Amino acid sequence: RKTKMTFFATLNRVIVVFLLILSYKSYGDEQQESCSQRCGVHNITHPFRLKNSPKHCGDKRYILSCENNNQLILYYKPFGKYYVQSINYNNFTIRLLDFNHSSYSVPPHPLGSYNFTSGNFITSPYQVYGDRFKSMVEPILYVNCPNRVQYSSDIYFPAPTCINISDSYPQHGNSSIKFGYQKSLSRLGLEDGCRIEFMYLTSWDLQDGNNSNISCTDIRRMMLYGFELSWSNSLCKDGWFSYLDDNSQRRCRHNGNLLQTTQPFSILFYLVS
Repeated sequence: RKTKMTFFATLNRVIVVFLLILSYKSYGDEQQESCSQRCGVHNITHPFRLKNSPKHCGDKRYILSCENNNQLILYYKPFGKYYVQSINYNNFTIRLLDFNHSSYSVPPHPLGSYNFTSGNFITSPYQVYGDRFKSMVEPILYVNCPNRVQYSSDIYFPAPTCINISDSYPQHGNSSIKFGYQKSLSRLGLEDGCRIEFMYLTSWDLQDGNNSNISCTDIRRMMLYGFELSWSNSLCKDGWFSYLDDNSQRRCRHNGNLLQTTQPFSILFYLVS
């Protein structure tokens, strides 16, 4: 009889624990469902949250704004305002379009400082490098030169034939469009006196520098397509960054320490600044 009582007592404990687990899972599912929101065609779910989302929703590093009930916006200081074109929850990417680049015209602000090399911001919420350090973006540069340049497959289009040039930019009749391909400034092949006035970022497939068959229509599509960033650092806590190890296992890193996670995707990054 004592053995039978012990058995039933153990069974009761197991049942109680099982019911608690089911209750907790059900509560978590309800919480997650209450956090899912829509803005136009976009489904907003973890790690993203809207400004007016309940406090328990999403990750505070990934706040978006829904304007006019249908336009999803990312305000990313100090880099500006971006239209969210799409969010891919399978490969941890978000596609953005600069607020000032939503037409074929030149943006109303100059390039400022642009860095083609990696920076020290690998714990940032957003990164431009994909798997194995492969860049997800390419810069389209507007170059102005005092002297006429020899157009080639690398500098191949007089800019005014493809985009509308604002009076705010000096024009010598020698402006051109050039792809950066993540080169350093010294390797861009710019002639003496040439100046990079501004840039667009794009994730449109440029096929590794084969520009010979690209038309003005293609350039406009690239501009309006926008650029992709990864948000895979959302898999790690704040101050950590995510990457793939040699066995394609997702890990998070901070101060030389490794913490394995279960996600099969990767990204390391630099920020355009």
